[in-house]
Amino acid sequence: MKKVKKSGILVFSLIFAFSLIMLAQDTLKTSSQTIDIEKAKNKFVEAKCNTCHAFSEFAIEAKNKSPNNKAPDLSKIKIDYDKEFLQKYLHKEEDINGKKHPVVFKGNDEDLQLIFGLMLLHQEPNNEKNKPEPENTKEENKQN
Repeated sequence: MKKVKKSGILVFSLIFAFSLIMLAQDTLKTSSQTIDIEKAKNKFVEAKCNTCHAFSEFAIEAKNKSPNNKAPDLSKIKIDYDKEFLQKYLHKEEDINGKKHPVVFKGNDEDLQLIFGLMLLHQEPNNEKNKPEPENTKEENKQN
């Protein structure tokens, strides 16, 4: 009877340990999972982000070649916001430097997450919300 009880505890312990190992592997796989770059690029174009924004790192040119187009090349910007803030910004629920994004993102949240993955491939957001520029720095920039 004692052997059966010990065997049961041993089997349960092994199953529990195996489950924890598998869970840990899934978590690691998810956190370091790479995005499907081609799919993300296609979603970027399908959502018409390239109407204004270039993404030179992935050979995507902006269709708007006007000198008045102030939309940055997304390969050349530093991301200072987290995904949650950017999602709200693209849905015109937040603003950056007092301005909302000119166009509401019309794709779904999954598409948006793919595009964010493309933007964040080579950089980490600093996870700070809309961090206003100090007033004296704004004045200095205007003078330069």
